[in-house]
Amino acid sequence: MVETDFMPAGYIAVVASEGPDSRANPVGFREHPNLAYRGLRILPGNGSYPLVSSFYSRTFGVGVRHRGAACVVQVTSAAVTDYTPPTFDLP
Repeated sequence: MVETDFMPAGYIAVVASEGPDSRANPVGFREHPNLAYRGLRILPGNGSYPLVSSFYSRTFGVGVRHRGAACVVQVTSAAVTDYTPPTFDLP
């Protein structure tokens, strides 16, 4: 069990996991198959001084793999029909 400020009081998230880097996890992390495009890379700027106007780049993606592997549950003593959807206060 992990406590976080991202979940409102009275709710819990139940998530299945098969372990690190498993293809059976509910959310997947993807990187480019070519190793040269992975991680933090510095891209040179134009001109004879490559550090001028250079910038860092990192690309990756995330995606839902198994929609049924996670759910949010409200913990309350009220009847099942008295469900109240959560409200999130985003910073």
